[in-house]
Amino acid sequence: MIDKRKTWKIKEHNKYKAAELAEELQISPLVTGILLERGFSEVDEIKEFLYGSHEPFHNPFLMRGMEQAVRRIEKAMEAGEKITVYGDYDVDGITASSLLYVYLRGRGANVDTYIPRRENEGYGLNDDALKSLHERGTKLVITVDCGISGVNEVAKAPVEMDIIITDHHTVPDILPPAYTVIDPKQKDCLYPFKDLSGVGVAFKLCQALEKQNDGDEEFWEGLTELAALGTVADIVPLLGENREIVRRGLRAMRKTKLVGLRALLEASKCPAENITSESIGFRIAPRLNAAGRLEHAQSAVELLVTDNADRAREIADKLNAENERRQEISKRIMEEAEAMLAREAHLDTAIILASEGWHQGVIGIVASRLVDKYHLPTVLLSLSDGVAKGSCRSIPALNIYKAIASTGDLLTQFGGHHQAAGLTMDAGRVSDFKERFRVYVRQNLQENDFYPVLAVDCVVDAGRKITMADMKALSLLEPCGCENPHPIFAFKNAFIRSPRTMGVDGKHLSFTVGQNDNAYRAVMWNNGSLLPYLINSRSADVAFVPRVNVFNNETSIQLNALSVQEDVMICDLRSAHDDKINLLSNVVRTGSSVYICCAFAADNFVSEKLLARGCKIEGCVNFISYDDLPANFAVHDKIVLYDIPPTTVQDILLQLKAKGATEIIVLYNKRDYSEACDVLRKTSMNNEKMTGAYKKVMAVLQAQGVVPYKQMLTEEDECVSAETLKILEELDFIVIENGMICRGNIVKRSLEESPLYVKLNTETKNKEKLLKDNLSIPLSV
Repeated sequence: MIDKRKTWKIKEHNKYKAAELAEELQISPLVTGILLERGFSEVDEIKEFLYGSHEPFHNPFLMRGMEQAVRRIEKAMEAGEKITVYGDYDVDGITASSLLYVYLRGRGANVDTYIPRRENEGYGLNDDALKSLHERGTKLVITVDCGISGVNEVAKAPVEMDIIITDHHTVPDILPPAYTVIDPKQKDCLYPFKDLSGVGVAFKLCQALEKQNDGDEEFWEGLTELAALGTVADIVPLLGENREIVRRGLRAMRKTKLVGLRALLEASKCPAENITSESIGFRIAPRLNAAGRLEHAQSAVELLVTDNADRAREIADKLNAENERRQEISKRIMEEAEAMLAREAHLDTAIILASEGWHQGVIGIVASRLVDKYHLPTVLLSLSDGVAKGSCRSIPALNIYKAIASTGDLLTQFGGHHQAAGLTMDAGRVSDFKERFRVYVRQNLQENDFYPVLAVDCVVDAGRKITMADMKALSLLEPCGCENPHPIFAFKNAFIRSPRTMGVDGKHLSFTVGQNDNAYRAVMWNNGSLLPYLINSRSADVAFVPRVNVFNNETSIQLNALSVQEDVMICDLRSAHDDKINLLSNVVRTGSSVYICCAFAADNFVSEKLLARGCKIEGCVNFISYDDLPANFAVHDKIVLYDIPPTTVQDILLQLKAKGATEIIVLYNKRDYSEACDVLRKTSMNNEKMTGAYKKVMAVLQAQGVVPYKQMLTEEDECVSAETLKILEELDFIVIENGMICRGNIVKRSLEESPLYVKLNTETKNKEKLLKDNLSIPLSV
């Protein structure tokens, strides 16, 4: 159970302006409102964004190094020199290699491709590969999606072989001594669009070659589906040229002539006629990635460039199998990483884990999942033969490339961009890297940076129904992706009903959500652990992306829920089967400030248990009592109700809310209830205790006649007390006078005839009811 409360940032726009634009453009104000929020305010730019432009691409020759590259490639083709396209093993590199190969092959070039093996060659250029390519007759190497950091490799390459670098990653201070370098991120590059993917840069190179050759635009237009694949998969902004590449590419995929792509669409059960950017991200890209992660990405390139349908189906089926294996390996590494985190004293600043045997091709996926779960920059390192190779993923506030560059003297190789990077170092330097990386993060981030922000585009009015017409209007915003995300909507004070987990191991959440008479099915993917936060029939604010769902030939609107919030979030773990200390240790490890509320003096006991689990106590854990709550709480404080409160839990929740609490975790459980009931039975007044007291007192009086009151209280019998003696007196069984006790009138009497017994018995029943209510009543504030 891990949750970092998302901060909602609800966007605002000028509704009158949105209505004016909608009227002029004849589209829904829902769409124009969202575009206003995203910086589009003029009719022409909105038209271009929604419908495209007749001239959507900038002149490729504005890119620094392009003219030299084109001249050298044309020269190589005229002379029949062997050209090798040297790519990366991710989808961006695979599609860039395939695209440039297909183009050059179509121009009659003597061209081949080379993709390094992730496991033994690593990312980018390497000396042995360049030497081998030269020995096999390559005269010109063109890198795609890599090479910008290959200063040493290019310097040591055979002098008879020219190297053209095309890349899109962050440009280092020193450029490789290549024949020429094409990267729009170069400081003196005049190309206006800086956010191309690796395949996008390769696409521009093809455009330049065709333009130089006075070729037909339709020729390079046939490459847009490959460019779209890599652009979506590399998570670059889907704006400007990238948006146009993906728009045209998705359209081209519906009738693609690429035999391998058709086979891949079939194997992934992705109908070409309904393909979207999400189809690429969740179905197609993972299968292409699987080749580079587990085996050799060269097979994925072969798939995309082959003209043999049988071979294409064979490779596509193999990639399907590889993807399933990748999922199994990812799951195992995730479990191992979680087990390692469970031994950490406290999770703050960053996650840095290293292990022998972790597959280098899969740790990047797991790192991304850990970032999603804990919202901390994450570095996973695979150790082998004294070398640590890592995948780095980040949160928005931290530029991961700059963070690892700050430790550059410890690294033998690194590269990447704002949110993702890779590195290599000697295994003996991992400890130093951990310390310095964490110091950099602490120095460059504030506390709020470690909490996720959710940008909400529109709050739906309570009486408004989301319709299919709305969904059709919103489809104009496609293709959606990085920096052009699917619009996020929200309900305020919506009802939540029938929350439950679904899927394997209860991985996902499902519930009904709505307002007034409008109800929708909502699914919260990969958040099954948050079920305790969803209390049936309680109202909450819900942020979501609406989707059209087709099931059994019935079409409906389903909500992909992203966040559920109230002023005070209550996590109800009263019915949890896991050990309380296990649950508490998870909260303590991930919380920056945790208040543990105990009914009794249990702080030493709980502290010892947490310390035994390796948790950090000092500086983040505070023990408080129900009778002495702090004056106020900070926004990110977590308050844990560890023991059953002595008053109603509802009263405690209201007190905590009044003191500023925003997240309360109710941790006491059925075992606590049973133990409290046992204590109550032993200490409360009942028929059994009164029977024992009567027998003891009568036996003493029979033996001694008259007994001092104080002596009777010192008799070794737990049933004899001031209360039981008073009840016996009220029933006339004994007489207490002048500090002495003697027998009274012994006749059959009912215990209910004693006012004190009735009072104590009523108090006991009230305590029993309080215990039962505190365990079972619905929680709300």
